[in-house]
Amino acid sequence: MSGLHRIAVAVLSISLAGCAIRPLPEDFSGVPTNVIVKQVRCETREAIRDLALGWLIAEQNLANGRVDAKSHALGVQFANRKLPIQKFDPKLFSGHARDVLKLFFDTGVAYTFDLEMTEQNNLNTDINLLKPFTTSNLTFGVKAKADRSRKNERIFTITDSFGGLLQLPDHYCTGTSIGRDYNHLVPPNYVYPITGQIGVKGFIKDFINMTIFERLGGPKDKPAGPPTLVDALEFETIISGSLSPKIQFTQARSGLNVVDATVTGEAIRTDLHKITMGLAVAYSGAPMLAEVRGYPFMPLVSARPTSSAEASAAEAVNQALALKLFRPTFVITP
Repeated sequence: MSGLHRIAVAVLSISLAGCAIRPLPEDFSGVPTNVIVKQVRCETREAIRDLALGWLIAEQNLANGRVDAKSHALGVQFANRKLPIQKFDPKLFSGHARDVLKLFFDTGVAYTFDLEMTEQNNLNTDINLLKPFTTSNLTFGVKAKADRSRKNERIFTITDSFGGLLQLPDHYCTGTSIGRDYNHLVPPNYVYPITGQIGVKGFIKDFINMTIFERLGGPKDKPAGPPTLVDALEFETIISGSLSPKIQFTQARSGLNVVDATVTGEAIRTDLHKITMGLAVAYSGAPMLAEVRGYPFMPLVSARPTSSAEASAAEAVNQALALKLFRPTFVITP
């Protein structure tokens, strides 16, 4: 095999590296779609637990009467895991704490995932030829290329409720109870953001604060309806690599000669991931808004699964997708 052929084979191998007929998130991140969903749900579950119990056990809230002694004591038991979080229910609490918990008891959550992966593999060659004549030389070039592209877009929606997430078994997010070594509560991933923590806790906290303090309303077509909030995130990661070896021949013989040859191999992977997340207070909680809004408090949440709330959250997500609202964009190019 000639030197030129060896280089061509090497570049072609690099160009084909990571090539997939159906591009998927795990090709480069190592995290499949179902695990991405689990991580987002687990992050949401942990945020709900932290916000609810953090409010209940705060000494300041106990001192100023926002949380009564009974509710505070129950919150401490849940926080210390003496009571399993799966038994968390507003009916266990009393006073103002019970009212606030009931307001958010049926809050629905909807997540729409739009995972778009594109792969490009390009191979280009450039060969310069020399034809010696008696008094002069004639040179001319030959070029060729083979460019390939594949794209896959995976779109789906998941619905939850705050209470439904709390009732998930603990081993859904950590494998300790079934003898497996994994944890779906992950830190942020700044190279491939969809596979890491995406900031759900701040989103839920804003939803609670705006519902109580800023008189958050319903979606655009139903502003008087139960409060809703939607965030639409975009994460783009671009990974690329190229190789351009060149051979140059210094000795010319009679006849047609190759002066130099260049082979360029290039691989580009572009992943554009969108997650649109919506929250909606259930219609059953709407009558309590006026009472709770008149009583200042720090954020907390809890809930139980309800199809009406999940439908409201999904409707809010669909509106945001159609109107392209609330779309912060993060572009990372390693």
